[in-house]
Amino acid sequence: MSTNDILLGLGLVLALAVGSQLTGRLLGLPAIVVLLPAGFLAGALTDDVHPDQLLGALFQPFVSLAVGVILFEAGLRLSFDEIAPRVRGPVARLIAIGVTVTLVVVAAMTAALFSGMATGVAVLIGSILVVSGPTVVLPLLGFIRPAREVRTLLKWEGVLVDPVGALLGVLVFQGVQSGRVGGAVWHPGEFLGSMVVGAAVGAAGAAVLFVLLREVQRSAPAMVVSTTLAVVVGSVVISDLIREDTGFVAATLMGITLGNQHLLPVSRRVDVTAVLGFHEALVQLLIGVLFILIAASVTPDEVRHVLARSLVLVAVIVIVARPLAVMLAMWRSEFSFRERAFVAWLAPRGIVVGATASAFSLQLEQQGFAGAGQILPIVFIVIFATVVLYGLTAPPVARWLGVAGQERGLVLVVGGEAWARQVATAIQSAGASVRMWVGPAEDRDAARAAGIEAGRGGMLLDSVNREAELEEVTDALLLTRSDDFNALAAGELRRQLGHDHVFRVAPDPEAADLLPPPNDTLSIGSSELTHSELRRRVAAGWRIRTRDAATPAQPGDIALLVVAADGRVALHGTSARTGAPVVLCRPP
Repeated sequence: MSTNDILLGLGLVLALAVGSQLTGRLLGLPAIVVLLPAGFLAGALTDDVHPDQLLGALFQPFVSLAVGVILFEAGLRLSFDEIAPRVRGPVARLIAIGVTVTLVVVAAMTAALFSGMATGVAVLIGSILVVSGPTVVLPLLGFIRPAREVRTLLKWEGVLVDPVGALLGVLVFQGVQSGRVGGAVWHPGEFLGSMVVGAAVGAAGAAVLFVLLREVQRSAPAMVVSTTLAVVVGSVVISDLIREDTGFVAATLMGITLGNQHLLPVSRRVDVTAVLGFHEALVQLLIGVLFILIAASVTPDEVRHVLARSLVLVAVIVIVARPLAVMLAMWRSEFSFRERAFVAWLAPRGIVVGATASAFSLQLEQQGFAGAGQILPIVFIVIFATVVLYGLTAPPVARWLGVAGQERGLVLVVGGEAWARQVATAIQSAGASVRMWVGPAEDRDAARAAGIEAGRGGMLLDSVNREAELEEVTDALLLTRSDDFNALAAGELRRQLGHDHVFRVAPDPEAADLLPPPNDTLSIGSSELTHSELRRRVAAGWRIRTRDAATPAQPGDIALLVVAADGRVALHGTSARTGAPVVLCRPP
């Protein structure tokens, strides 16, 4: 390829990666459902995005490093605090039993469906397809928002099974090459050795990262992200050079270690807020790029040749392998039948599956193994079919089983004074769910007495736990007496909830210690309705209520917000949303 062809190819890959994710968001679909067909069509229509031509020998090392960064970021989100005792056993059994059952069922079915394929190749396909992974599970969980413990179970399984499955695939691949798989001897101790190598390098990398970040945060905070990225990549490389594909274990362990610093003394902890924020953006880009490249590497002819039999294999995975694995792994667990049924209906395949298949298929095909050329198209069809199937059906299945999170908006009200409770009560009466962050115990008790969920605020928690606190929140109202806190918290929450989803009480220009943001206009009511003014009016007999949209406004009433039919809130008069107005009513 010429320099211009490579430039065009790289531009197309990035544009498709980001554009597909934006399209998925606008259509209300998981982004992965759009990424795979976009990459496949791009690969069919042009050679410019084909990874072998675009990146050549750089492709496989890039995939290894990218997946390492993705697993590190996923590990950061695994908190031991969230994994309750009733979840730990099922997670361990899902990985151990699930991997074994899936490998046996998929390998046997592949050998039966694809006659003439070498036994070792069928076993390799079975070992590759045991992996699910955070690149597909976490976006779907974020989209579905199931019950907390179900989400925790699937999140831990999805993250931990990636390095386990990758190592298993490497060992089976080595066994196929040496003739041991399908033959006489295979040593499971090699798997344990690989886990030990990855864990040792990961532990050493985490220790180095703690030491470096502590110093960097003190003297050069702008370099926190680059330092973290360098240590993670370096650990993946060192681990892989010692033993192939053990870098995935090292990266995952490093992420889990940094994500669970609450187990360490306060003096030894480091702040990973900046790291998590940057890595989240980087990981989204890497996921998009990898899916586009891997999908583009499969040709329509390859897919057409194995399509019908591969779809039968998908049916067996979905209807037989996954339910059987879940039934055995969660037998006599405390999870209800409905929760187990949902877990059995969510096991999409992701990046590590495609990356492992693309790495192994070409080498075995060059060595003359029968059926090796079918590995990548079979795996691609399984990835695409499971992602589409689960992506489109898991949300309604979760609702049908009663394990889905609420579809309506959850409004967070920060502040516990009497008039703030009136705002929360009015929003709740309009059909939205409300949660309050309240300081004084008596104000929390008053909110609960009014039927509102209330707890201490989580703004100052570490980024991982704050993200969990805000998991279902769609909109936020900042109604505390501190204008400075409201302004700072609004800027922070808008990064997570989005602009036009965070509102605050109008600041008093004479009382605030800090200058207000020049472009912050999202204040409820009018600029005159400061905290002190609202408190004064409520004390004088004014009341905050929800008015039916069909009821005409009364003279002197002041509209504060509008609660839409889906439970979301917006400022009155600034949005196309229609719904029940929340108004400040003058005394009769």
